Amino acid sequence: MATEEVPHVTITDNQVRISDFEVTDSTVVEHLRQFDDDQAREDAVERALRVGMTTMELAETSQQEEFVERKFSEMQRDMEEEIDRIEAEIERKFGDDGDVPQIFDDHLGQDGYLEQHIEEAFSEDGPFTERLDEELGEDGKRIKQALDPDKEGTPTYRLKQTLQDQIRSLRDKIEEQETAEKTEDELRQKTSLKGEDFEDRIEDILSNLVYNTSDEVEYTGDTIGEITGRKVGDFVITLNDTGRRIVIEAKSDKGYSQRDIKEEIADAVENRNADYGIIVFECESYIPDKVGYFHEFDPERLSIAISETEDTNVEPGFFRIGYNWAKTRTVQGYIDTGTAFDPEAVQNAVGEVSDSIDRFSMIRKKTTSIRKTANEIDEELEEIEGEVKSELAEIRTEIQTAE
Repeated sequence: MATEEVPHVTITDNQVRISDFEVTDSTVVEHLRQFDDDQAREDAVERALRVGMTTMELAETSQQEEFVERKFSEMQRDMEEEIDRIEAEIERKFGDDGDVPQIFDDHLGQDGYLEQHIEEAFSEDGPFTERLDEELGEDGKRIKQALDPDKEGTPTYRLKQTLQDQIRSLRDKIEEQETAEKTEDELRQKTSLKGEDFEDRIEDILSNLVYNTSDEVEYTGDTIGEITGRKVGDFVITLNDTGRRIVIEAKSDKGYSQRDIKEEIADAVENRNADYGIIVFECESYIPDKVGYFHEFDPERLSIAISETEDTNVEPGFFRIGYNWAKTRTVQGYIDTGTAFDPEAVQNAVGEVSDSIDRFSMIRKKTTSIRKTANEIDEELEEIEGEVKSELAEIRTEIQTAE
């Protein structure tokens, strides 16, 4: 064991220094005597201190665990005792011989107070029956009057009035909706709504025309072109075999003069950097008679109408003829006029197309008044359209052979 001198212990960050420390315990002395050098003895002392400290910490931890375990055991014992007490109390209150079953039996059992009160209240001479007779009258006369839907002031009368008001309101809304739809239909004939519908028809026709060809159609009606602030020129067709461009302006408006038409086409050609311009009107009745269904102002501007009036159907055949005409003109403009092709043959073919257009327009007008022969007329129109396509094909062939 240690001497009576008190050792001095100094602790720094990671070091403990013990000075003036002696141990006289024989076991310790004999254990350290077996080491030959001082370093081995110092290592043995350090190891002994470390083992001793670890053992002390384990002892303290064990004591803490025992304390916690003891406290949990006491808590468990207290809870079990409380649960036993509650179970006993529940059995006393709710068991077969408990207070609660006895109370239910007294009040709700076969001879209970509630059954007796109900029998007394609802018996033939009971207060409930007397009260009903007072409130409803003999044979329910008063309730019948109270529920009469034709008697002002009764609940059913008020319900009837409310339903009638709602039905009238619903009918008014339906009439308003019908009026709004009718007004919208009228606006379509006068405003841009109608123009948008017509543009959709033209787009469908153009899509069919370029289908299975190398040509491309692009809608440009909502974009500004080369002219500042202008969107004139609704569609542009690119002929990929030549790179030429055809601009198309769709119109469903009235009041255009011949001069207005020429200027509109010229603006569309400039705005879309096109080589040829077509203005297509929904009705011939919208434009001057001298313009008519088909009128080319010069080799770069063409006006077409594809129905007679607002009440007649759109005739895509007019547009298809105009489109093929425009393709022929753009190909003609693409070829150097100095090359060897027969201008007289081209001019003759163009003249034949013009004659065919006149026949087409005349026969289409006949369909509005001669219904019995409509099928025959339509067949002839298809035949004429075929002739026009053939003639235009011959023109393009004649031009292309000169390349």
